[in-house]
Amino acid sequence: MICSTWINRFYSFVLVISSTVIFVQSDVPRPRGVSLSKASLYSPTKDFTCFDGTVTIPFSYVNDDYCDCFDGSDEPGTSACLNGVFHCTNAGHRAQNIPSSRVNDGICDCCDGTDEYATPNICSNTCEELGREARAEAQRLAEVHRAGSHVRLELIEKGNKRRNEMAEQLSQLENDRAEAEKIKAEKEVLKNELESKENEALKVYREAEEQERQKKAEQEKQVLVVEATEHFVRFDANNDGLLTIDEIKVVNVFDKDKDGQVDEEETKYFFGENEMVDKDSFIATTWPLLKPLLMMEQGMFRPAQEDEGEDRDVETADTREDLDTDDLGMEDENLDVDLQQEQDGHEEQELDLEQSKTYDDETQKLVNEASEARQQLTDAERTVREIEANIRNIKENLEKDYGLLQEWATLDGQCLEYEDKEYIYKLCLFQKVTQKSKNGGSEVGLGNWGEWAGTDNKYSVMKYTNGMGCWNGPNRMTTVNISCGLETKLLSVSEPFRCEYKIELETPAACDDSNSTQQQQSHDEL
Repeated sequence: MICSTWINRFYSFVLVISSTVIFVQSDVPRPRGVSLSKASLYSPTKDFTCFDGTVTIPFSYVNDDYCDCFDGSDEPGTSACLNGVFHCTNAGHRAQNIPSSRVNDGICDCCDGTDEYATPNICSNTCEELGREARAEAQRLAEVHRAGSHVRLELIEKGNKRRNEMAEQLSQLENDRAEAEKIKAEKEVLKNELESKENEALKVYREAEEQERQKKAEQEKQVLVVEATEHFVRFDANNDGLLTIDEIKVVNVFDKDKDGQVDEEETKYFFGENEMVDKDSFIATTWPLLKPLLMMEQGMFRPAQEDEGEDRDVETADTREDLDTDDLGMEDENLDVDLQQEQDGHEEQELDLEQSKTYDDETQKLVNEASEARQQLTDAERTVREIEANIRNIKENLEKDYGLLQEWATLDGQCLEYEDKEYIYKLCLFQKVTQKSKNGGSEVGLGNWGEWAGTDNKYSVMKYTNGMGCWNGPNRMTTVNISCGLETKLLSVSEPFRCEYKIELETPAACDDSNSTQQQQSHDEL
């Protein structure tokens, strides 16, 4: 085994001579596949130490097509090491590093062809041509960046102006809320005073109304007793003062399901577990169950449950239709305001009913004054709620991250669209992403504003999360990759993974000079 190794090294000696130490566009000697920045680590005048420090070998072992170092650092110019790295100088274009497994594999990976040195003339040097194209593209991007940076400065100015305006508006709203709270408190005191007088004046009327209700209820009860007694007597065939199961079996009205007979289930419905009922039990228990059936038989009314069923169906359909609208995305404060307004509407209806009654002049005056006070308090409360909703909205906007210099502030809420063959995509910045089929149907939420998520540059990626759930899958989400451009627009939309969408967006807000300078400074070796 040792003999074979040395024989291999001997036969590769010629290769070592040609690939160990070469001069590549420089007076600094370095092995093939080594970058200029690492040339000092490969000195032919001394032994070579692997980069991981584990082994030191004679320099002649470098690039001898045998892997001596665990980290592959001794074979930068051959494919002997699986983890080796070959450096393409690519003079005239940008340098690059490729896996050493691609060296001498018959495929030209380096534009200067240096990775295929074992087969001369297999690769033509295209670096100059590619370099010219790359430099032209870089020049174009630089011009776009310069022009975009001027627009970005305008966005920064407008963003800071907007932020200052919101801060001033917030301060004014805080003052307005304090004043509105004061007015609300005054209106509440006035309402309580007038309601106290109103209640005192209406006490006589309410007592009279209560007496009238009781009198009416007593009369209705008497009528019910008379009516029930008449039917009891009619059903009590033997006049013994008891109504038996046998006696009701011959009366059609007790046949609830109209199948021609009064069965055991129907007798239990009217009598319970009793075999018979007396007149008092009939009036108290049986008659309330029997009267609706009797009235139905006489065609006097439809069962209440039928009307309620129809109303319930309509209400359910309306509710379901309401739930399909965009109101599901309503902000909490707006929902609270709507619910409160609905409650206010019910109170106003009750007040209108109270005002519709007839009282003496003095009492009517007190009722009108109290009603006006209640309305004024309702208006004052609504004003306070609206101001508080506006304050919450402005505070949320002030807390949003619109970039280091507020360059994104004026873009909040701006909606951009992109169409492909099937869908129309809409990105509303800092709000949501949606998708709608061109064939119709409702919008599908692809995510709501989440956070900035760039790695090197925080403001280069947006995340929109917690969209509509996929069928048997997660909630949809969207990643927005941002680049510099002269206008804010969507370049493409794709779905690289199920329920995960990717949008390419360009905008002047991303034309940051500092980032552009850093990109230009990360130049390649030539």
